[in-house]
Amino acid sequence: MKVNLEIESVDITGEKINTKNFAIMDIREFDFRLAYVEDLSGDGVKTRSTLFVSPEELRIIRKGELNTDFMYGKNVVHNTNYITPYGAFPVTVTTLSYKYELEGDLEDEDIGFAIKVATTYTLQVGEDEPIKMSIKLCITKAENVASM
Repeated sequence: MKVNLEIESVDITGEKINTKNFAIMDIREFDFRLAYVEDLSGDGVKTRSTLFVSPEELRIIRKGELNTDFMYGKNVVHNTNYITPYGAFPVTVTTLSYKYELEGDLEDEDIGFAIKVATTYTLQVGEDEPIKMSIKLCITKAENVASM
């Protein structure tokens, strides 16, 4: 199913970054899988992003210009690597809060739906001090207008 995907993230400088994409969403037994392609730096290099969304966790995998596999969820501490053209950096993502809401009905075309996820977390790169960040997602059917 084609969906709207709105993402609001707060980066390490505290700046809010809002993006809107179309994604293909598969409804699976325990989660939703979304896939889309984005140009993160604006220089034409494409990154394939895959999100796994469930009431328990959010997982974001990016392959391309950046290669990441970040997981957020209740009481989750996730050790991973942030792989860039300049090298790989060890990263620890510690989820501070995770909220998931499903509004409406996935099956009823007339009602529509909105899947909303909000998480706050700390991101620690190597031995640097952890930095508090956040992500909000809103997923709606492509014909509907999404809003945070």
